[in-house]
Amino acid sequence: MSNELTYYERQRLEYWLRTKQSLRSIAKIMRRAHTIISREIIRNGTNRNKYRADTAQRLFEKRKHNKHKGKVEKNPALKAYIVSGLNNEWSPDEIAGRLKDTSAKETNGILISHESIYEYIYNKADKHEKLFLLLPQRRPKRRKKGGRKRRNMPIPQRISIRFRPEIVNERKRYGDWESDNIEFKRSITKGAVSVQCERKSGLLRIHKVAGKKSPEDTLNALIQTRESLPDELFKTITFDNGIENYRHYELGINTYFCKPFASWQKGTVENVNNLLRRYLPRNTDLDVLTDADLQKL
Repeated sequence: MSNELTYYERQRLEYWLRTKQSLRSIAKIMRRAHTIISREIIRNGTNRNKYRADTAQRLFEKRKHNKHKGKVEKNPALKAYIVSGLNNEWSPDEIAGRLKDTSAKETNGILISHESIYEYIYNKADKHEKLFLLLPQRRPKRRKKGGRKRRNMPIPQRISIRFRPEIVNERKRYGDWESDNIEFKRSITKGAVSVQCERKSGLLRIHKVAGKKSPEDTLNALIQTRESLPDELFKTITFDNGIENYRHYELGINTYFCKPFASWQKGTVENVNNLLRRYLPRNTDLDVLTDADLQKL
């Protein structure tokens, strides 16, 4: 049995208190420990003469609500910073990162992870706020990690990300890249956008590809990216397991692949893609855009 009284028990307690019986007698009638009755009166009624069941219930529910508040609900400055960032088209990752970079001056030293921001947006914010509409994907429900599972074709000379040098994870040097494709509705266009992002600097390269699953088109886009910069700025590149990356070994640099159904392991380019989605929604007619148009985004 819970140590908290129900509303019905509070109504009974209010009645028995009016009969001027001792707390021990009331506790025996209610089959509750007298310490629970005593605590209930002190917390929710000040004393036995001022105890009212409806007031006690309201105070109890308010404490219960505050107990389950998250970091955002408890800190108005943090909430204001998050909402302002979303209105400025920042992703939750950007908001969390900017707080770290600025030592959280705007929020009185309070930091928050991007996962906690997503949790607030989808599960704790008031429904009328509809903060999910300020996210790049504008989904009313968050997609589970791993997403849709599909059968993978074997990719030759594939090396798992777990063998990637630790220095890549630390972002201490330039030249480590991630690559991905942005896809669109098949009924509108057959093409895609090939995106490459350098992990340390955030440098981007964006190219149109005629076939979203074409290894040849993707390879040509990757070659264009590589040829646009000095060789020393290309040391590694990380892919997911899409068939469009079949000819990766022809790039002539060290390539690594995420675990199956774990494209979040190349989170830098995934976050960039989420930002680009603001300007390239799924119903975009890619055929009317040029590479020059994409560079202006």
